[in-house]
Amino acid sequence: MTGERSITRLDDDGADYANGAEVQILSSTATETRYSNRSDVAILSASSRSVRGPHVQSLRLDEVDEIPDEIRQAAMGMCMAREGIPASVVMTSTWHRVNGSMAGLIEQATSGAFPMHTLCVFEVLERCPESRSGKNLEKCPECPLFTYCHSHLDAVGRPKAKRSDGHYSIDSLIQKLRTTSSRTFESDYLCLAPRADGSWFSSFDPVQHVTDAVVFDPSLPLHLAIDSGVFTGAVFFQIKKARKPSEVDSVRVLSDYLSENVSAEKNALELRSIARALFNDRLGTISTDPAGGARNPVGPTVIGEYERAGLRNIRRWPQSSVSDGLALVESFMNPADGASGLLIHPRCVQLIAALRYYRRAKRGGQWQDYPEDPQHPHEDLIDALRGGLVTEFPTGRRHSSREHQSRIPLRNIF
Repeated sequence: MTGERSITRLDDDGADYANGAEVQILSSTATETRYSNRSDVAILSASSRSVRGPHVQSLRLDEVDEIPDEIRQAAMGMCMAREGIPASVVMTSTWHRVNGSMAGLIEQATSGAFPMHTLCVFEVLERCPESRSGKNLEKCPECPLFTYCHSHLDAVGRPKAKRSDGHYSIDSLIQKLRTTSSRTFESDYLCLAPRADGSWFSSFDPVQHVTDAVVFDPSLPLHLAIDSGVFTGAVFFQIKKARKPSEVDSVRVLSDYLSENVSAEKNALELRSIARALFNDRLGTISTDPAGGARNPVGPTVIGEYERAGLRNIRRWPQSSVSDGLALVESFMNPADGASGLLIHPRCVQLIAALRYYRRAKRGGQWQDYPEDPQHPHEDLIDALRGGLVTEFPTGRRHSSREHQSRIPLRNIF
């Protein structure tokens, strides 16, 4: 096998094997083995040429995060039911690319398209001996694996390594922990979602910020913010204003929208449709990028087309720097008191992805204090949220405390 990622092919009529008969290897090479029960196992390189030939009952794709989407999709045509054996496909991989093939496949599996099974290194790790942990786990805090091992205790208080019973040595895992970044260790060994290098919203956590408890409140104004362009992104959100000195303002994002190469009029009609379906057409403030007032090649302005399609009284976002607007978003996401002021409904799939993958620019090997440009489609959702919040808080957020309340400029949020 070459250095290319591989696709494993398996033909098996199952007759002799199912009856418990001994199966003999008839021939074997570096890439293919033939068995006495008429089974063939072959390893193929993940190339467009190799995936368009054989037809097999069982297809195994390994390290799919490294296989280009077009090759993986072409490989699906290899698998078919034959001789009474149903077709089956198994795809395995470490999930280490932020926006790679595995991210899309996991999203499909989560929505119910096919089953998904996950495993991490603790499922194959050796049992932690008492000599390492102490009789009452008193030595555990000294272990480099402590944070990960004790993140989930069972009903009787046992950490993960006290429940595991595999072959992988603890010393080997500690070595990996010490020689890799936390980002790599968590994705490659713990089966956690990968984190982007240079992620702008490093504090964004779907567990903390995404919840279906976010519901439309008819008593609060609904804001629709639109970032127009080849990619058009939009978000619907409400703001619950603080009523007591001890409270802070909170943002609740209820829905999002993303399109590519769609006319302004059609985008407006789609947004009106969402508003009718989810919010009884009760739009309050509508805002958009000031560039939406520029004339497009057809003639009328984008804002004019929005208004013609029924989006009335559109406000242009106030002038502010991109960094100030992003700081405003972060101030809701990760306030100093620890209570999140940004909650997002799970239906906002595109916005959630944007918050996870939006990244800083990198120049000369150094991460910069400004975002990479362009970052379609993520920037289109982030810009919509940023612009909408700047429209609602043009001079910055109000600082609330028991002692005083005052306005602070965007640049002084942190």
